[in-house]
Amino acid sequence: MRRIIMFLIFLKYKFKLRKKVKFYGTSIIFEFPESKIEFGNNIEIKNRFDDNYVGLNHKTIIIARDGGKITIGNNVGISGSVIYSLKEIKIGNNVLIGANCKIIDHDFHPLEPKARIEDNREKIRRKSIIIKDNVYIGTNSIILRGSEIGKNCIVGAGSVVSGKFPDNCVIAGNPAKIIRYLTEGELEQ
Repeated sequence: MRRIIMFLIFLKYKFKLRKKVKFYGTSIIFEFPESKIEFGNNIEIKNRFDDNYVGLNHKTIIIARDGGKITIGNNVGISGSVIYSLKEIKIGNNVLIGANCKIIDHDFHPLEPKARIEDNREKIRRKSIIIKDNVYIGTNSIILRGSEIGKNCIVGAGSVVSGKFPDNCVIAGNPAKIIRYLTEGELEQ
């Protein structure tokens, strides 16, 4: 039954977005009441083995709930990753998101033990994420709440990003740090 429901949700979005988004394989997209997901044009979401060798069988899952908002710009490529908002996630134009990345603007559970036990969703910490234009996010990276990634940045594979990073830099590591800045020659190409 669950599989049928997931397929129907996929079909709803596939037909609604067919002129804006190309789906390769099955994706899961949930837009809960009082939440919003907005897609730009020319977006590719790849989940099939023959399109996504690194991600293999990872599905792309995009969820906005509890008033969350996700805005995805034009010319964006997503490979088997999770984008989950309870606050706000903005992804700019010409962004590439590698396989098995997680972009999550909240902590999933409250820090306080009592609130966790009671499943008090109001106590979950939330903070917006901004990913500016021309960013490349390497496979298996995690972008945490409150992060801001500047234009033209490259996020190294497996990075855990928390904080604000300026335009034109390469960041990597856990926690992610600036490794170097892109040269003018690299930016012109």
